[in-house]
Amino acid sequence: MPESTDALAGNLQSLAGLTRPRLTDVPSVVDRLEKIAHASATLTPRGDDDGIACFSRLYLRITQDVLASYEQRSLFRCGDFILELDGAFAQRYLDALAAHTAGGSPAPGCWQLLFDRRRDEDVAPWRFAAAGVNAHVNFDLAFALLDVWEAHADEPLGTVEEQYDDYRAINTIFERNMDALCNEFDAPWSDVGGDGSFFDRAGNVLGDLLVVGTRDLAWTFAERMWRHRATTGYRNVPTATLDAVASGLAAALI
Repeated sequence: MPESTDALAGNLQSLAGLTRPRLTDVPSVVDRLEKIAHASATLTPRGDDDGIACFSRLYLRITQDVLASYEQRSLFRCGDFILELDGAFAQRYLDALAAHTAGGSPAPGCWQLLFDRRRDEDVAPWRFAAAGVNAHVNFDLAFALLDVWEAHADEPLGTVEEQYDDYRAINTIFERNMDALCNEFDAPWSDVGGDGSFFDRAGNVLGDLLVVGTRDLAWTFAERMWRHRATTGYRNVPTATLDAVASGLAAALI
């Protein structure tokens, strides 16, 4: 329908404006994610269940918790490392969205699947949210770590051990938000037996384990690439490989 095409074009233009300027700190990440979630939710037929809206809301909740935990000094011990990583990580999502909305070079394949199918009415909200997490963690996270390490190559933000401890502290944030997120996005296990049932708790634990496992793999991949940083284009081959893996998982989800 022409109206639908026009609405999509207008929405992409709005989203394109929200990918600029580059992020400067975590409060700017929160602000941008709020605006992206709101703008993408105005598009029919999915509205709040739009694929970009679903992932952006999930991402917003986790980022707000990261910022609050940092300000409360309740989880992180390695100075500003986690804030630098949060900003570099979010910028990769904005860069992928910018590539999609510009209509030139496509976004990485794992992101493009989510962006292209964002209005499909046969995709459940939890699948959209999971596809976004897949693209962001299985593809983007390792390169966000490299971005931070490269930016502070001469003066690292703490020791490797201190950075890794704060990196793994993010798992705690996912764990304490998992139940609410599963309920919000209508994950099938959250409806079996009611909230707090065996199936609900088992699904949440499985979700936690998947997050922990994939985040550990991202750190491992980043460390392996970092060892070859003196080699020109040391990111190139791993980029294609990780995108292919994440794209296969995205296709299975949506």
